[in-house]
This record gives sequence, C-alpha cells and structure tokens, in this order.
Amino acid sequence: MTRPAGAGRSRLIYPLLQGLVRGALAVGFRLAYRGREHVPGSGPLILAANHQSFLDPFFLGAGIPLRPRYLVYYTYMRMPLIGAGARFFGGLPVGHGPPARSLRSARAALEAGDVVEIFPEGARSPDGRVHPFARGFAHLARVTGAPVLPAAILGAHGAWPPGRKLPRPSRVEVIFGPPVAPPAAAGGPPAERRAADRRFADAVREVILALAAGRLEAAPRRGDAVRGPGRLPTGSA
Repeated sequence: MTRPAGAGRSRLIYPLLQGLVRGALAVGFRLAYRGREHVPGSGPLILAANHQSFLDPFFLGAGIPLRPRYLVYYTYMRMPLIGAGARFFGGLPVGHGPPARSLRSARAALEAGDVVEIFPEGARSPDGRVHPFARGFAHLARVTGAPVLPAAILGAHGAWPPGRKLPRPSRVEVIFGPPVAPPAAAGGPPAERRAADRRFADAVREVILALAAGRLEAAPRRGDAVRGPGRLPTGSA
C-alpha cells in the first residue's frame, strides 16, 4: 500500500503528540479509560465506536498504544490546511463516488495491517443515543478478516453536542471491549452477504450498548439504508 506523504515523520512524532493530547483531554474532560487490556498489540484492526462529538477520534486515539488511521470526507481532504494535516497523519479519503470506491482506501489500509477507526453511525448522534449502524465496517471486516474492537464513548455528547460552537468541561469515559471476530467470508449471493453484514453490524452495536451498562440508549431504526463505513466528525452532518 502507498503510504501518504509525511507518514514516516508522523510515526516519529505521533507518540509525543498522543501524550500531549491525552494530557490535555484528561484535564479538560477528566478523561478515563476502561478495558485497555483488550486492545491488541497490532493490526489489522477496525476500531468501531458510537459517535457523540467532534472530539471522538481524539478520545479514542489517545487511549490506545496503536496509531489509528481515520476516515475523512474527500472534500475535506482537498482543503489546504485540513487536507494537509489529514494526509500527514494518514487520513483515508471516503465519500467520493460509489460506496465500493469509498471503502477501497480503508480496505487497503487493513490489508496492510493498519488500524482503522470508524464511527458506524455515520454522523454525530443528535441526541446522545446510539443510532443504527451502517454495515460498511462489517463488509470491511468480512473481506479483510480484521477483527473489530468495540468502544463505548460516554459523556462526549454532553461535552460537545451538535449545534454547540465550543466544548464545555464534562467527564468523558471510553470503555473498550474484547475484539469481535469478523463474520465468515460467505460466498453466497450478494443479498446473503449483505444480510450477514447487517447482522454483524447490529451485533457490534449491541456489544457497545452492553459495554455502557445502561448509560447509553439505543435509538430506534429508521429504515435500513447503508450510509457507508462511518465518518470522521469533520465530515459528519
């Protein structure tokens, strides 16, 4: 896989930046972690979490010893400052063209042994509840064999809900669960594969709700449209 420009330099400075970010978040949000013993020592790995705020990628990335890659909308990747920063730290463009093309960069990253961070809700939760998961990440897990590390983010909606211009001090907790084995690489008709991916996506969502132990509420399903593998907050609606 072709690495983005600056990836080597970012690997050298990432541990330092990660420590600085973790310290700042601990002060501003009393950030706490549980279940970090479940985080594997290497990829390939899909890190899947509920999506509550713009800060979610930092809450997740600051708490694991691995360096995750992030999904970024194609339009943001083309912006001078945001795009340069995203490319420097290994951002993966999504949202340009058909869904299969959007998944291509994430699939290549997983096949290269990387960690890919995905928010399967596809957008920040408008009300703090966990909305239905798109099945794009389940497709990625099935075709690459990458396990899924579930994570429950608690308190981030109160810290920076949609519609608020700036974050406010609040306690945030991230709970990691044991990795979930990917669905079997079924070779049946496309409809059967899609159904298997849907079941897996729903199962991972239930695991995240269980990790929260009643502190997260599930939002009811409104149709079964596939919105892609999930998005970074910079591309969220």
